[in-house]
Amino acid sequence: MKKLIPIFLVISLLLGIQVALGAAETKMSASGVVSPAAYETISGGEGRLVNNGNGTINISGFTSTYKPVKEIGLKLHLQYLSNGTWRTVDSYSYTKTNSDLVSGGEQIRVSSGYYRVFAQHTSFDGSISESGQTYSQSLYIQ
Repeated sequence: MKKLIPIFLVISLLLGIQVALGAAETKMSASGVVSPAAYETISGGEGRLVNNGNGTINISGFTSTYKPVKEIGLKLHLQYLSNGTWRTVDSYSYTKTNSDLVSGGEQIRVSSGYYRVFAQHTSFDGSISESGQTYSQSLYIQ
């Protein structure tokens, strides 16, 4: 049994390294920081949710690229927590051509509950097509 302990340790370490490397796939954080820097065109993006009070919220976001691209896009999905599952209430799309920034936002009346913004960020420049996603913090709206 004592001979098997080092083997189990090595296997555990190798699995841990594999999981850590798999977790390092390119993702954009909620703060808009691309990590690791593997995107060729997308430099950042964010989706935001603000409670205005009185049952209204603002959702907004942006997508940016390192240089102007043929088409840059942002799609904001307002999501509502229902029975433990995030469900999309509505979606809003914004695009620009020959630009390095697209932004957009909406003011929306909502009923009480937990909400968040799921933002999709896209860039198309010739043969390079990229996408990323971010989530806002969730807020309880009364």
